[in-house]
Amino acid sequence: MMQRRCRVTRRVMLGAALSAPFAFAPFRNAFAENKTRLVSLDLLPTELLLTLGVAPIAIANGPLYARLVAEPILPKSVNDLGPLNEPNAEFLQALAPDAILASEWQVSGLAPLKRIAPLIPLATIAPSVSAVDNNIDLMNQLADLTETQGEASLWIRRVETELSAARGAVKARAKRPVYICRFSENGRNVALFGGNGMVGDVVKRLGLSNAWQGRVNASGVTSAGIDQLAENPDAIIVHFDRGRETVQAMRKLAASSIWNALPAVRAGRVVAMPVIYPSGGVYSSIRFARQLVESLPADG
Repeated sequence: MMQRRCRVTRRVMLGAALSAPFAFAPFRNAFAENKTRLVSLDLLPTELLLTLGVAPIAIANGPLYARLVAEPILPKSVNDLGPLNEPNAEFLQALAPDAILASEWQVSGLAPLKRIAPLIPLATIAPSVSAVDNNIDLMNQLADLTETQGEASLWIRRVETELSAARGAVKARAKRPVYICRFSENGRNVALFGGNGMVGDVVKRLGLSNAWQGRVNASGVTSAGIDQLAENPDAIIVHFDRGRETVQAMRKLAASSIWNALPAVRAGRVVAMPVIYPSGGVYSSIRFARQLVESLPADG
């Protein structure tokens, strides 16, 4: 059972204008001076902190953040603690953080870290709440902790404005349902996104019909065979480009009779977009909405 959410405040820890739609302002390089020395052990709180302009002193698995999340860019000054579930405890103790942020799913295995600093569990996965709303709630909690409420307010207004603008921009292109997916390197399986996860939530908020109506896990994703992409023959297939893995997948798919028989494939309704972390925060939601608008064909 998921633990109760922990409202992140200093008490718990210790005991302006919006950009035009789709015109992202460069992410600032100068991070706010933050007196609270935070460590983040999960990708989502790391993204949210950086979005607020707060650089943690260390995170778990920096290379994974750079590969899966990428933006906001992680400053070179941020230390890497190693794997998400096995951070370097000795290095962590030497850093002497004021608090350690982790997802609720992580905390049961990280209990020994409580001897180093307060361990704050965050509800990064909330199946009964839409991902965008949950991320806004998490951003407000982290803003209370880091005294960046002004930044949080700007970003919350921005995500609402950007998603509304994307909905208007995609309205003329929303003639077909869309599959949002990621192909496995083996060319036989596909990850399909839906439900209340970030990807499924943004698709819904843009007024698009998600071609995948099957079950998904708590993060809004499921694994299926590529034959499942035939269930909605009128759909557009939008897939995340993961570089070498996707190149290998597309090579195998090109030789697949099942793939070549799909109506979307025969009609040329398959488009790729740069990879977005599907469990990302406010920043990732805006990026995904912008890329989805840019990816959909003008003729629907």
